[in-house]
Amino acid sequence: SPFPLEPFFNAMDKLLQRGVRNFKFIDRTFNLKISTSIAILEFFLERMTDDLYLHFEVVPDNLPDRLKKVLQQFPVNSLQFEIGVQTFDSEIQNLISRKQNNNKTKQNLIWLRNHTGAHLHTDLIFGLPSDTIENFGHSFDQLIALKPHEIQLGILKRLRGAPLNRHNDSYQMRYNPEAPYNILTTKDIDFTAMQRVNRFARYWDMIGNSGRFYHTLPLILADKPFDNFMQLSDALFQLSGSTWKIALKRLFEFIYKVLTTDFGLNVDDIEQVLKQDYARANIKGILAFDQTKNTKISTKQGVANKRQLMHL
Repeated sequence: SPFPLEPFFNAMDKLLQRGVRNFKFIDRTFNLKISTSIAILEFFLERMTDDLYLHFEVVPDNLPDRLKKVLQQFPVNSLQFEIGVQTFDSEIQNLISRKQNNNKTKQNLIWLRNHTGAHLHTDLIFGLPSDTIENFGHSFDQLIALKPHEIQLGILKRLRGAPLNRHNDSYQMRYNPEAPYNILTTKDIDFTAMQRVNRFARYWDMIGNSGRFYHTLPLILADKPFDNFMQLSDALFQLSGSTWKIALKRLFEFIYKVLTTDFGLNVDDIEQVLKQDYARANIKGILAFDQTKNTKISTKQGVANKRQLMHL
């Protein structure tokens, strides 16, 4: 095993006895050594309580049956998995020396979604060598189809000594010289496109990842998730001029406007789903488009995993 488990379990036991209930493991290779993964999971399973919450970083294409068997035993909402996907594009994967079996990754994500109560937090990265908006959109659509609870959309950042730096010249990778050293342009992505995807990522976090638009999101994404959300993102930026500090009530009203005009969706359908989501969000004030004075359902829950609960 990569480290001796006995002293580790003793330390974990002490923390549990002191009342710690939230454990975050930041080892990227948690499930590469399966016997260790299982030992750690079983340790916590034996000490399971209603409020115990475990967070692991998981390699998506390595989920053998004996690991699955243990994962199935955890209660709903006791596990969160950070699952780095980055891209489904095999050309990009080769360029960045990323060995990822895409079919296995997809099968495993579907299995986790259907057979465990784990909260699945996946990621994609934009701006990798040879990436384009089309490529990125294709990865996004494939990932959406697997129904993870969250998709973190990151913009590539320069890391000293990273293998992909060897492509800096051939793909004209230009990075911000200041922190956070994010990519600004590449051979295939101009600054305007980079800004569009940046905004898309911010709005996606507000609308997709937050879980607040649980009923509305399927109508937005429909059968062209990336294209539709990009259309919404562009329109929201036109309306609000900002990707920050948009009051939640205004965000609901902007979305109503875009979906009923630009998207041409049925007004009654949109009003219905937005009102359902608004009631769940527990916000004060009546929506501008709401003809009936809506009665709010209280869903107050003072817990650490509030965001995760929005996805249930």
